[in-house]
Parts: sequence; structure tokens; C-alpha cells
Amino acid sequence: MAGYIEDITFMKEQAIKFGNEHMEAIIVPALGSNLLSLKFIHSDIEVLRTPKSLEHYRELPILYGMPILFPPNRIEDGQFTYKRTTYKFPINEKEKSNHIHGFLHALPWKVIKRELIRNEIVIKTEFSSRDFPSLRKSFLQDIIVNLTLTLVADTMNMQLEILNNGLEPFPWGAGYHTVFNFPFGSDSKIENCLISLPVNKHWELNERSLPTGEIRDSSNKKEIQNGFSLEGRLFDDIFGYDEESDLKNECVLTDQQAGVQVIYHADQHYKFWVLFNQKGFVCPEPYTWVTNAPNLNMSDESTGLRELGAGEQVILKTKLVLKEI
Repeated sequence: MAGYIEDITFMKEQAIKFGNEHMEAIIVPALGSNLLSLKFIHSDIEVLRTPKSLEHYRELPILYGMPILFPPNRIEDGQFTYKRTTYKFPINEKEKSNHIHGFLHALPWKVIKRELIRNEIVIKTEFSSRDFPSLRKSFLQDIIVNLTLTLVADTMNMQLEILNNGLEPFPWGAGYHTVFNFPFGSDSKIENCLISLPVNKHWELNERSLPTGEIRDSSNKKEIQNGFSLEGRLFDDIFGYDEESDLKNECVLTDQQAGVQVIYHADQHYKFWVLFNQKGFVCPEPYTWVTNAPNLNMSDESTGLRELGAGEQVILKTKLVLKEI
């Protein structure tokens, strides 16, 4: 099957469907440029959690597809101060008085590129804070964020470019809330499916799901690194990735019964993985900074907090590989 790109309507929104002989994807720019569907053609399996309708999606948009997080996870009391500038975000986790997951996933993006050249498909979307003046109540600086999806054979490459288009530096953190159907197969048993993460540190959390600053070695790190079952286990945990280890920075999800394996690779910017699961799905979430990083009394090296100066750009790369096993 040759590669293709199509304009479609998906959940009442304009969307782009694209694919090849290995996989088919749907991205919806108006819904935070969310990759809301990724289907493995060989097994006719939808690997991402896809909403049944726009109404279902609106109820909990963060639990479908691959929402882009900026900043990722929670900000204590919805605010932090950096170099005398205070950033204030709405409290959208009221029971814990936190802000959670930022604004990029909740606002529309624009399509700026779509092309098919031989065996490579490229879809590029863009977000500019200048299009949303109300954002200045939360985030004062001008930013431009580009998401480039490149599909080649069995690999979906994802590149996130963040540009400081303003005059002042700002602290940044980014991530993805990738929601996988897991198990992948409708007849598969969760006890027969394995997930592995390249982590060896476990961050302690308080009752508000915020880091206490206590970091310890994961007691079951070998199990996590080699693959374990989620049967009877619920996670909402933050793990650290030690870049000095010889582990590849990738999460691997294996459903032997369905004959499907997904390899989720992240570049060196992503030093943290959050693992969150409920019945029927799992979210391995790569982050560049740890939850609530700007409010932690810890070194930037420990928390992953970085500064982006005026006119500077950072490029973050991840990829999904879908395999038959």
C-alpha cells in the first residue's frame, strides 16, 4: 500500500488521516493537535485510546490519544515565580488545589505542512501564543511550538520544537500524556501483557500528588526495566531515568497474545517517566521536567528545569515503533 494523506471529519472537527502499509493515524489540529488514532494495519488494532464521540472526548480529553503537555503534570496552587516573574495557571484539579497539564493540548493549532515524498509522510502543525491573548494571564512570554509527525515504514517520529519568540527567558518543561489501549487485543489478558521502563529512581509524592523532594532507588527496578504485568496494580508514579545507565530511554509494551509490540523511544531531554494506568489503558508519560519542578527547592539538574532564552529554540524527539511479534 502506498502512502496517503486525506482530509476527513473526525468527531465533528477537521482532521488529517495519513498512513501506509504498516499504520494509519489521525491528527486533529483543532483539538490540541492531538494524535487521536494510531492503528496497526497488520493486526487491525488501535493502539491508542480513541474516543467514541466528541462528547466523550470533552469529558476527559487528557485520557485520549497523545495530548501534548506544557507544562507537564501538576503545578502547586497553580503558580510559580521565576526570575521575579510569576506564572499563574487556572486551578483545574480543585480537590488538590493544583493546575495540571498546561494549555497546549486544550487549544487549536494550525496545519503548516503536509507532504508525501516517496515513502515518507510529513505532517507539521503550529501553535502561537500570539493567537491567544488571554494566555498572557498565565504565560507572559510569546512562544511558538511546532509538532512534526513523520511516518516512515513502521515508525512514527514526533518532533516538538519550542521557540521563545519574546524578549525574556522563561523556564520550560514538556511531555506527552500518551494513552495506550492495553492490552492491545480485545481478547488479550492483562496478566499476559508486559510493560517496561528505563528507570531506576522513584520520586515520593505527598497527598496532593506533588513530589516531596525525596528520591529513592526503585525497589523493583529490575522488574520495571525487564517488563512486568499491570494485573492488580494501579500506578500514578514518577520515575527517574539515569542517563548514565546503559539502558535505552524507551518504554516497551508487549501483548504476546495479540502479537503486537510498541516501542516508545524518547531522546535525552526526557529524564522522567510518569506511569499512570486504569482498567483497559496505560499512560507511560515522558517528561523533560519532574512534576512541580519550578516550586521544588532542588537543583535544576535534579528537577529537569531548563531556561529558554529570547530567540532560542529547543527540539525534542520521540518515536513510536509498531512491531509484529
